[in-house]
Amino acid sequence: MDQTPGNNRRDDLQETAERLNLALSAAQMGSWDWNLDEQTQFWSPQSRHILGLDPEASIHRLDQWQTFVDPDDWPTTEATVNQAIATQQDFTHQFRVRWPNGDCRWVSLYGRVVPQGRSQRLVGVLQDITERKRAELSLRASESRFRAVFEQAAVGMARLSPAGRWIQVNQRLCDILGRPAHTFLGRHYSEITDEADRGQDEVYYRQLISGEQRSCQFEKRYIHGDGHAVWTLVTASVESDGDQITAFIAIIEDITERKAAREELLRRADELATTNLMLARTTALLERRNSELDQFAYVTSHDLKAPLRAIANLADWIGEDLAGQIPAENQRQLTLLKSRVQRMEALINGLLEYARIGRRERQITEVNLAQLLHSVIDSLAPPPGFQVQIAEAMPTLHTHRTALGQVFANLIGNAIKHHHQPQGTITITCRPQGDFLKFCVSDDGPGIDPQYHDKIFTIFQTLKARDDFESTGVGLSVVKKIVESENGRVWLDSAPGQGSRFYFTWPLSSG
Repeated sequence: MDQTPGNNRRDDLQETAERLNLALSAAQMGSWDWNLDEQTQFWSPQSRHILGLDPEASIHRLDQWQTFVDPDDWPTTEATVNQAIATQQDFTHQFRVRWPNGDCRWVSLYGRVVPQGRSQRLVGVLQDITERKRAELSLRASESRFRAVFEQAAVGMARLSPAGRWIQVNQRLCDILGRPAHTFLGRHYSEITDEADRGQDEVYYRQLISGEQRSCQFEKRYIHGDGHAVWTLVTASVESDGDQITAFIAIIEDITERKAAREELLRRADELATTNLMLARTTALLERRNSELDQFAYVTSHDLKAPLRAIANLADWIGEDLAGQIPAENQRQLTLLKSRVQRMEALINGLLEYARIGRRERQITEVNLAQLLHSVIDSLAPPPGFQVQIAEAMPTLHTHRTALGQVFANLIGNAIKHHHQPQGTITITCRPQGDFLKFCVSDDGPGIDPQYHDKIFTIFQTLKARDDFESTGVGLSVVKKIVESENGRVWLDSAPGQGSRFYFTWPLSSG
């Protein structure tokens, strides 16, 4: 075996080259050698793989390498290489290459000018940094998006160091707290915290720094630049690199108005609770007073009616005992006495009925209006000369049957009672009006002068002398009170000689 020094030296160089190539391959790096005099390039197999070149060709013309450099990166790449040659200095440069299949890869190039006699060579290594570059670009884009969100957020945002010092604040936070950004940086958050909230802050800070919590939310007061307290809602979370806390992210929202509104709402709630208590007591008192009033009305009506019945009986007995013996004038006076007793009893009954409206619990049922009206007319038993006409297709509604029946009974009864002739026609119509029904009870009677339209709905008011016409003046006032207790209204359209049209509204469904 040839063991000459020359052979040993070649073996050592070959072994060194193999180790270098192995190291470069392990680092995903390739070597290259440019002969500037001959304008040729030598690329190692790993270099050709990184650049996407023909794996069989190791030597290329220098002017060919422009073909695989991304056109956007060629001007800076060419300028970097030319400057290195001119200045005889090492260089590092990153650029993109385009593979034949269109794939784009990032490459980091390191080179050095090596003088060789009168010749020059440019040698170096290159490395595929595509994944690292993509990660950097992704991180940069993410940071750019974060900065955009950070600066444009509608709420205050800040980053604080693990020690609790301001690192970064956005403009919205500066506006909320009335402080320029530079006055925050480097200061501890507690310096502008209301003294009453510092203990609370310390508790949450310890929970975050110890890892007991990763985020928390709480209300606190900061001191505004002009000295007043600003209520805020703070959401703090941990920013970490593995197990190491790198910063705190704080979202700070101004809730001063919300806090004031909440306190006002609580104050109003307290007032409402007090009012409800007073109302409950008042309701109980009213119920007791109503009960007492009912009892008083019952006793009073009984005590008033008893002597009236006695007077009526006495008048009857006198008439019977002195039958045929009483002069005409005394007989007229006796008849007038009986009519006064009947009027007094009617007044008492009307007054009691008026007082009870709206105080008695009435059952809501399904009411067929046509059936109700026929029942009312039958109970009134109109004289033979009167006709009561009911419009077709009367609706059905849920309401207080007795109350509505009483309204119709009073209006129809009045139309008959106050008619100026022994015969007449009464017409009842109905049409929808929003959530109500609009009824009309019209007659062909004598009519009523407009100056009395309001007067007739007042209790005890009549348009004729009571000595000439028996009337208590309670009926229409009862109608008005019943209708208004159902949130309806009643009115009259009439004129002398044109009959009367009484209108009233009634809810489709009574509550």
